Amino acid sequence: MGKFLEHAALEQSDIHVFQELAEISSRSNGKLLLVGILHQAFDEYAQRLSRESRDEWLKIQGRYLDLPVNLAADEQIDLIARAVETSREPEMDDDMRFVAAVMRGGRESDSERLAMKLAACWPLHPLTASLLGPISRRRFGQSQRSIFGFLTSAEPYGFQEFLAATETEAGRFKPAQLWDYLRANLESAILASPDGHRWSTAVDAIERCEVRGGSRDHLAAIKTIALLDLFKDRSGLQPTSDVIKLGIGAKSDKHWKQIADDLLKWSVVVFRKHSGAFAIYAGSDFDIESALDDARSRGIGTDFKRLEEQPALRPVLAKRHYEEKGALRWFEVGIAPLEEAEERVRTYEPAPGSAGLFLILVSTNEENKAAAKRIARAAAEEAGDRLVVVGWTRDSYRLRELTADLAALEHVRGHRAELEGDAVARREIDARIARLTADLDDQLRDAINRVDWHGPANDQIENLDTSSPPGLSLLASKLADWRFPYTPRLHNELINRTRPSSNAIAATRQLLHAMVESRGKERLGFEGFPPEAGLFFSLLVSTKLYSADETGVQSFSPPSADDAHCLHPMWEAADAALQGSETGISFAELYNLWRAPPFGVRDGLLPVLALSYVLTRVARTSLYLDGVFRPQLDTFFVDRLLQDAGAVRARDVEITTQHVAVVSDLAMRLGRDETIAPTALEVARILVGRVRSLPGWTQRSGMPSSNAIALRQLGLKSHDPNKLLFEDLPSKFGTDLAAVPSATAEALAELEAAYPEMLRDLAQTLFKELRYDPIKDQEYSLLHQRCETVRGLSGNFRLDALATRLGVFAGELADIEGVASLAANKPARDWVDRDIDAAKIELAALAQQFLRAEGFAHLKGRGDRQTSLAVYISDPSYPAPASPFVELSGQERDRASALAEQIQELIDKSAVSPAIAIGAIAQLGLSLAGDLEEAEEQPKVAAA
Repeated sequence: MGKFLEHAALEQSDIHVFQELAEISSRSNGKLLLVGILHQAFDEYAQRLSRESRDEWLKIQGRYLDLPVNLAADEQIDLIARAVETSREPEMDDDMRFVAAVMRGGRESDSERLAMKLAACWPLHPLTASLLGPISRRRFGQSQRSIFGFLTSAEPYGFQEFLAATETEAGRFKPAQLWDYLRANLESAILASPDGHRWSTAVDAIERCEVRGGSRDHLAAIKTIALLDLFKDRSGLQPTSDVIKLGIGAKSDKHWKQIADDLLKWSVVVFRKHSGAFAIYAGSDFDIESALDDARSRGIGTDFKRLEEQPALRPVLAKRHYEEKGALRWFEVGIAPLEEAEERVRTYEPAPGSAGLFLILVSTNEENKAAAKRIARAAAEEAGDRLVVVGWTRDSYRLRELTADLAALEHVRGHRAELEGDAVARREIDARIARLTADLDDQLRDAINRVDWHGPANDQIENLDTSSPPGLSLLASKLADWRFPYTPRLHNELINRTRPSSNAIAATRQLLHAMVESRGKERLGFEGFPPEAGLFFSLLVSTKLYSADETGVQSFSPPSADDAHCLHPMWEAADAALQGSETGISFAELYNLWRAPPFGVRDGLLPVLALSYVLTRVARTSLYLDGVFRPQLDTFFVDRLLQDAGAVRARDVEITTQHVAVVSDLAMRLGRDETIAPTALEVARILVGRVRSLPGWTQRSGMPSSNAIALRQLGLKSHDPNKLLFEDLPSKFGTDLAAVPSATAEALAELEAAYPEMLRDLAQTLFKELRYDPIKDQEYSLLHQRCETVRGLSGNFRLDALATRLGVFAGELADIEGVASLAANKPARDWVDRDIDAAKIELAALAQQFLRAEGFAHLKGRGDRQTSLAVYISDPSYPAPASPFVELSGQERDRASALAEQIQELIDKSAVSPAIAIGAIAQLGLSLAGDLEEAEEQPKVAAA
């Protein structure tokens, strides 16, 4: 009969059939007797129903006669005696006779037989055996089941543990040990029962006794008093002095008197003279029931937000979907009243990583089953493109009742000031909250399994058994398959998830770096099996995104149409998005495309798949970083991609047949030591890369030609390969496309040569002022010697700095750049045209100071490196006398001496007088003095 009532309660169906049976029996004149066997009272089965329904059940119960079947105390003791098997013959002693006499009220005829049964319960103490029956019949017990559970289970402090630890035959399982067993295993159930307050009072008394320093005997005494006091109504045992002495095994009356005096003095027990028995001191007078009634009167009721915090409403995992696709998806589980169903669905926003929502609806206004299902269907239609499945639970009343009770208890616990000083009441309330929370969790688990679901994919829901957690997980998998049919099949638990770990993110970064730096290498250059190598094999090798072609060259290639990993639809969607946008799409937009149905790619996979897509489309995709065209893929690009996917943009590049010749010609002209692929993207990448790698001065100078400056500006600002090659360059170099490659190559060559030529011009200026010709000397050793002479001679720091740089000068462009930086007083990266002009003037001035310092080298004993000459010449045929002044370095002086010897030889051959020779020399001096600067040969800079 109980199963029928359980089913009726679950389905909230009518039990009028029992009314009919009772009516038939009552009219049969005793010929029909209906007997129904129940494990609990009739009305207990209606606990989950509304108050009105329970009243209807009570009317039907009134047609039947209740015959409770309860075992008497001595029957339960006999049951225990039969259950405990021992080879020891029962020995009845005075303790057993005393306990039996107390239980029988002094009737000797009955007590003798009861004492014999207590003896057969050995090694249970007589008091323990007498208390087990009454304890098992309390609300927290389960009658005989509790007794046998105590006797046979291996629970802490239980009977089996006692038998395993006790060796002596004299040992018996005493009431104090029974208290320890109850507290360790059943305390939460006791505290949630009507005995909870008294139990909490006893626990508080024991703790206060421990604080007072009570001995083991003190604690045994108070535990025995607590048990006897709690269950005295059914056991017939009062916590009198004689009973307590027997329970703790007191050595003497004096010993017991000392223990009792201490307990009374510590105010943990009281002695009631009218009954001659001890009792636990009632340390709390807080009326919990009254406080709960007050909380309910304040409107504290069902809190659905509190319901959603229950562990039973944990997310539902789509396990089969995970096994097949490798993507871990989960559905949130929410709960709401029926009247708020549509609003809850309308305002639902999925949590990060959530695939959807299972929303459980609870009746709050006694809606019937048909009305509830109608509301659930209407709410499901409000979901739109969000995956929300709505269902109504048949356990509405019980859920509301438990939640309301829990809310009232939590309100009392948080708002009643008198609880601050009442540990007993706090313990009792906390225990009730814990028990109610557990009951509510169990009720929610049952409610979830009895829900009729409605959603956007009803064909996936119909005919599917969801009456168990595996069934709900199967439904979640079916819904995930329906919503994300093109999810890639990638089994990698490290990054195929919404929030990868820090180690997984680090491995992803290393993999992406290798993808852009080590393309074409075997295994992307990975050695061994670090985490990034594992990602490489599971994501790139297994999917054949990175593989060798027919010639054995390793490269990235797009997935095929029959790809078993379901990557081809993602590539097609990305192609369509790129080709459908003139400005391209950012990687953040690509991520959103792949995150959404029908793909549902997890965040951890997105960087790897996005970069793989770009590398398989490298010939037709241009990349932009922060709005600027990026000619090459490098680690900086990868790091920015990981930091901000929105900063990276891709654009589709197409080249027509009329531009093929231009691109091929440019590829040939721009190629140096390597062959450039004749694609618009690759040619533009090389061209822009070479322009942007020019020195800073070249990128700012106005000295190059107009064509070179135009190419420079286009390369620095180019955002689109197609536009650069087929629109911008022809607009600068003429509309004839055929002339663009040669003009571009010439302008680029001019730009790349501008900086070295400028440096050589500065060096030429310096050597001219120093009167030094490196081409004739073929070495710089003489210059180094001159610098040694001048360094530290004049106290001029800038002159010393020049001498230091020239002291190691080897003719390289870097040497010239160092000298020029000294003259310009700026690093080379910051040079502009006016800095070059200033450097020329400064180099000339420093050279003059250098020559002047050489003339005074003898003052410090460094030898004459410079000779100063002044000549006065006058001739009547010239308008004015001349007095040229020259300074000669040691090298120039040697040359002058050699020339003087040649002139002397000529004079000797001419056989003229000294006067004539001097006159000739004077006339020659006047001529040379007039154009001294113009007659001097221009020195050259040695090639680097």
